[in-house]
Amino acid sequence: MDSKFPNQLFPHFYLDGPPEVKPKHTYGGWGSYERVFAVNAGPCDGDQPSIQHVFESQHTLSGEEWVPVKPAVTPLIPPCEDAEVSSGVLPDPMDFPEHMQYFYQHHCMDAFSTMGHLLQDNLSFKKKQPKDVMSMRWARNFIEGLKYKRCEVAFSSRKIRHLHHIVGDIVSDVPPSLLASLLHEELTSRREQQRFCADATGGALGYVPLHESRGYSDGCLIYPSGDAMDKLNLHRVVQQFSDDKPPSFVMDSQPFVYYLNGTVRQISSANMEDVGNVAVRSDYFCAVWLLGDKTKPLLMDVIQTKDRFSCITVSPHFPNELAVVNERGAAYLWTAKKGLQKFREEDSNLYFNAKSPWRWCEFSCHPRVMVYADRTGAELTDIRSADSNHTLFRVGRTAACMSGERVILAKYLSKSHTHHHLINTQFSTYIMDERVPSVPMLKWDHMMESPPMFACDLPAQNPSQTCKLLLGAQRSQELMLLQYTGGREHVCQTRGSIQKLSSPKESLSHLNLLLPHKRHLAQKRLNVPAAGFTAVQKKDYLSVFQLTETGDIFYQTLKLHMDQTASNNDAPEQSVSVQPTVETGESENMQSDNDDQSVRSDSETEGRQAALRHLETAQPKQGSRSPSCLEQMV
Repeated sequence: MDSKFPNQLFPHFYLDGPPEVKPKHTYGGWGSYERVFAVNAGPCDGDQPSIQHVFESQHTLSGEEWVPVKPAVTPLIPPCEDAEVSSGVLPDPMDFPEHMQYFYQHHCMDAFSTMGHLLQDNLSFKKKQPKDVMSMRWARNFIEGLKYKRCEVAFSSRKIRHLHHIVGDIVSDVPPSLLASLLHEELTSRREQQRFCADATGGALGYVPLHESRGYSDGCLIYPSGDAMDKLNLHRVVQQFSDDKPPSFVMDSQPFVYYLNGTVRQISSANMEDVGNVAVRSDYFCAVWLLGDKTKPLLMDVIQTKDRFSCITVSPHFPNELAVVNERGAAYLWTAKKGLQKFREEDSNLYFNAKSPWRWCEFSCHPRVMVYADRTGAELTDIRSADSNHTLFRVGRTAACMSGERVILAKYLSKSHTHHHLINTQFSTYIMDERVPSVPMLKWDHMMESPPMFACDLPAQNPSQTCKLLLGAQRSQELMLLQYTGGREHVCQTRGSIQKLSSPKESLSHLNLLLPHKRHLAQKRLNVPAAGFTAVQKKDYLSVFQLTETGDIFYQTLKLHMDQTASNNDAPEQSVSVQPTVETGESENMQSDNDDQSVRSDSETEGRQAALRHLETAQPKQGSRSPSCLEQMV
């Protein structure tokens, strides 16, 4: 139980003087005292009466350096042959005239059926017609020309223009103005849906460790496949280690496959007492399986409702316990084979109207206290008593949170710290402590192109290493690695800058020379949005698996740069000392600083050269695939 708490937190912002006085020189925040506190203060050495000030910063530059073993991601399994690849181009709402033309031309019986039946006795395209019937054979050439893209000025028809002015507003079953408005609204909605699809929040890729030995690690990789992503695969994976070489992955010949009645949206997993629970969320049903080292996957229970599910989470405390929530706002505690227990229902957003039906639910430190979240914030809910809700995070009211932010994902960081929770918005990433609500322990500006919908936490393997957070985006396929320490006796601190990992669409430049049409197909396949990711850390290697919407799985392995000095988890890093400038001996101090910098630069250069030599001599291992396997996708 992580019951310890830091003695002092980093101050966020303060001003000297009355509260109504505004600073004259802000320079966009630069130079302000923010997330810095004084460690200690004492007299300087010597006979001078001045005071030496020592400060410590929350954001530090030094941290673990992870070097990719290969320059690009590698396919883990053969590509799905029956997968459909979308164009990937976002629809433009201003293209509604083209859609109207397509509807009038190719669905004319639906567009003009009513007026067509009324005018068929007065208009005719035949060679011979009665005297009271008007011939329309003069319009045949104009109608045939609609099949081709031609200049509207050069191939215009005066008769067609006059006829359009006379009957253009009555000949259509749906008025053109109404049809244009509906098409524009539909294209706008479809564009927003493709840019950010909330159904995939949480990710549809999971990994459950089953058995560990000295030379290998056995686990189960859970992922969907198929044209509709409705086949659930539970694939056994063995991670083998040998000396200082990168790990190799060996997979069983055939996975356990379950055919589901819907698309797999989210996969949540947890293991305890040598068994693991795997939960699957689709639009209108949820299911849970039991995994073991020496047993086959066992289906435990299935639930189905008329309301769309938006979240499912496996309990890290007790086996066969889950939390589910639907878009109607009802949250349930689900015990397999025992049924559902509703503990909260909200028909509107928590703090303001965000116009979003998205809801999320996570566990907390106590097995009967849940985190209920929507786009406006997150609250802690005690299911043992009614109306026992407390704010954990609130948009616009939490420190350092802007009013325009929206919650994208909430996750309980049970592996790293018992009381910590992750809150992702479209701009920033927060680590919240449920013991101190509305006060972020850490905040990053992740600077991702797309909102981070997927997250994975990796705890520190020893006190000298850092805790890691990996954030993943859907459409841009971005993967970000964040590192931090503290949270117990010492305050939380970031370690190093945010590191961007490789993505499948960046692998196209590493392929062999392809024909233009083959390269176009490969680019189209690799640019498919991501559907989830998971990560495994063993020894000094970090392996990241990434799933796309076509069912393709890629992996990459990163190695810890051993020459990089890691910081202690419970001790502060070397602080910054601020002392008065002394004229005597100034040249000697500058010379010693230059010597130290040259020694550090030489050591860093040697470390990077050693890492590069390691990358050049690394060979593909058994069970892994070279980047040329990407050509199988075309």
